[in-house]
Amino acid sequence: MIEDDRPPHADTAEAVRRVVLDAAAAAYEDAGLSGLCAEGRWEAAVDAMRSLDLSSLVAPQIRLTADLSRVIDAVGTTSSPPPSGGSVAAAAGALAAALTQMTAGLTAGRPRYADVAAEMQDTARRASVLAAEMLALVARDAAAVDAVGAAYRLPKATENDAVARAAAIERAMLAATEAPLEIARAAALVADLAAVVAERGNRNAVADAAVAVLLAESVCRASALTVGVNVGALRDTQAGLGLEREARAAVDAAGRAVARAVVAVDG
Repeated sequence: MIEDDRPPHADTAEAVRRVVLDAAAAAYEDAGLSGLCAEGRWEAAVDAMRSLDLSSLVAPQIRLTADLSRVIDAVGTTSSPPPSGGSVAAAAGALAAALTQMTAGLTAGRPRYADVAAEMQDTARRASVLAAEMLALVARDAAAVDAVGAAYRLPKATENDAVARAAAIERAMLAATEAPLEIARAAALVADLAAVVAERGNRNAVADAAVAVLLAESVCRASALTVGVNVGALRDTQAGLGLEREARAAVDAAGRAVARAVVAVDG
């Protein structure tokens, strides 16, 4: 394994550095176009740096790093509840949401993008909410998987035991199907937000926004796949069909976001 000698939160520091430098450079350039002298242009650059709100970049990134580290440590080890494919997908979705938040933040502080500043601030806020939701879904999916295992371990020696066990398995499987569906839905929303940033955000971050879209779509597809597999274990076939339809709708929405992001990158 290649060792990473960078200090903790180096990626966050790099994101902050990019935001500050981009804001200063844009303000310097815009001031020059307005006819200001060199001294005035430097003053504009300094003012732009002073006015930046970096809180949306720093604190959430640090919290996300800590949360994801716990997920990574749990994968492949004995833990309760155990991590699962759904949990890992949700963690990846949280990364996609955080990347969307970062790229929106790289736009919101730029004078050149003042016309979309409010939209990007709202996009960053919504992406932050989705990142937190995805992290909550890590635990929800793991708990649902654990509940399925517990239901299958129930006694079935008597007829009453068997009936109670079957009902418990059905409830647990339904919960284990609804959890990845929620992950798919959230991932589709992340993909849409990231596509907005790719289309109208900072052109220097368009590739990063596209990465967020592609990652979110992969999370959506993986979660929909889990939904389809778990539906096969449900006795309520009508409910299962409804869950599958919702999962496919989320995948379709994420796919449309990918198409938009690709156009934005190529354009």
